Amino acid sequence: MKDRPCRASARLRRAFELIRERFVTALSLDEIALHVGLDKFQLIRAFRDQLGVTPYAYVTQLRIGRARALLTRGVPPSEIAARVGLYDQSQLNRHFKRIVGITPGQFARAVV
Repeated sequence: MKDRPCRASARLRRAFELIRERFVTALSLDEIALHVGLDKFQLIRAFRDQLGVTPYAYVTQLRIGRARALLTRGVPPSEIAARVGLYDQSQLNRHFKRIVGITPGQFARAVV
């Protein structure tokens, strides 16, 4: 019984690695769960326990982090949504403002 947390941690590490490798592409919860040998409900629970967020929220945070990096390098906000795996610029604006507190355009002007 003592090795269960270790196995769960190893599985969760594999899930993190897969997500970090592929967060700009479509990646389903079922696909991640299958990759690490958990069902999707176990995966969601493990994510919440470890990070305090769901896998979807983790992917969104990675995407917004990449968007911030691209904006810092001078990439126009209009080009970023597709580069980070978001559907369109309005989705980028909505998530960016919720997580960062300002719009991508405001962020871009502030870092110039």
